[in-house]
Amino acid sequence: MGRHVLILNRWNNRFAEYHRYLDHRVDRVSYVTTAAGAGPLDAALAEEITVVADLGDRAAVAAAAAELADRHGPFTHVLALSEFDLELGAELRERLGVPGKRPEEVRLVRDKVVMKAAVAAAGLRVPANRAVENADDVRAFAAGAGFPFVLKPRGGADSQGVHVLQTVEAMERALAEEELTGFQCEEFIDGNLYQVDGVVSGGVLRTLRSWRCIGSCLDFAEGSPFGSVANDDAAFESRVVEFTEGVLAALDLTDEVFHLEVFRSAGTDELVFLEIGARAGGGQVRFVWEEVYGLDLIEASVHVQLGIERTYPKAEIGGEVAGYLMMPEPPVRPAVVHRVAPLTGAVPELYAETLPPAGTVLDGNGGAVHTAGTFRFRAATAEQVRAAIETAVKLYEMDWSPAEGTDG
Repeated sequence: MGRHVLILNRWNNRFAEYHRYLDHRVDRVSYVTTAAGAGPLDAALAEEITVVADLGDRAAVAAAAAELADRHGPFTHVLALSEFDLELGAELRERLGVPGKRPEEVRLVRDKVVMKAAVAAAGLRVPANRAVENADDVRAFAAGAGFPFVLKPRGGADSQGVHVLQTVEAMERALAEEELTGFQCEEFIDGNLYQVDGVVSGGVLRTLRSWRCIGSCLDFAEGSPFGSVANDDAAFESRVVEFTEGVLAALDLTDEVFHLEVFRSAGTDELVFLEIGARAGGGQVRFVWEEVYGLDLIEASVHVQLGIERTYPKAEIGGEVAGYLMMPEPPVRPAVVHRVAPLTGAVPELYAETLPPAGTVLDGNGGAVHTAGTFRFRAATAEQVRAAIETAVKLYEMDWSPAEGTDG
C-alpha cells in the first residue's frame, strides 16, 4: 500500500493539477478544496474530493479531513502548499497524528517576529523589530528607532497591511486605519531587495537563484511596476548561498521549496534578512523557473515534502538569465480594460506575456495574480534583461476607464 496523501487546495489554475506531480494510481490522494479549486482536480483519480465553503473555516476543514480518513484510511502525509494554508496543514497533522511539521514549527516561517528572532540568534543580520499591539507600542518604537520605519502584520503576505512610515503624521494616519492586533514594527533597511528561490532536501541545498528586484511588492501594491532580474554575479551568488544556508539552518528548514527575501544594504553591502516563505514564490517566479531553468517549483514542493528522491536542475551562474515584469492595476478601481498593447516582437528579450483581455474588470484585489499585464524575459546577461524590462515599461500601453459607478 502506497501513501495516502491529504491535499488542501485553494488554487484554481494549473498549479492545482496535482495529478501531474503525483501518480494517483500508486499513491491514494484525497482533497479538501474550495469550490473554485475543485475545477483543476482530477476526480476520476482522487479517492474523494470534499468541497468546503472556506479553507479558513478550521473546524469545517478538520471535520472534512476526519471523515475522509474514516472512509479511506489514515493519512500518511498532509500537503498544504499555499502560504495561507501552512498553519492549517500543521494543525491537521497534529490532530490526525500525521508526521510532518507541527504548529510551533510552522510558526517559525509564518510569524515574522519569531522568525527574525531565530535568524538573529544564529548570528545573521535582521532589521531591529518588535511586536506591537497598540498605538503606544508603535509610538514607542518610533521614538527609539526614528523615521522611516515599517509597520506590518506579523503573519501577512503580498504586502497587505504594510506601511513604510516617513513622518509622525503618516504614522498617526496608519494608526487610525489599522487595529494593530498581530502587528510588528521593523527597522527600514536602505538597500536593494533580492528574492532568493530554491529547494532544500535532506538538509542539503539542492538548487538556488537570487533575483534583484526592480521596485518592491509594496510599490506594486501601491501602483508601480514590479520587476525581478536573476543575479549573474558569481561572487555575490556565493555570498547568497552561504547566507541562505544559515537561514535554513536557523529555521530548521530541511525539506522545503522556499522563497527568501533579503536586503543588500546600500551603506555596508551586508546581507540583511527580511523574511522567508516555506513555499514556492508567487508572481511570475514559478513560470520563469520552469521555462528558463527547467524546474517546476510546485512539483518540487510535492516531491520534497513526500520524500520523493529526484535530481534538481541547477540555475547556475553563466547560463541564461531570466526576469519578469508585472504591471499594476489602474489608479482608479474598479476599472474596465479596453485594450493592452502587446509587446511581443517589440522587445527581443521578451519571450512570453499575459495580457488582460478587453472587458476585464480590475478591482484592486488581484495582487500578483490578476494584473494589468505580465511579461517574462530571457537573455545572456542580467543587464540585458534589466534594460529589456525598462524598455517594456516605457512601451507599455493600456486603455481603460473607471467601471460604471466609480468616481474617477
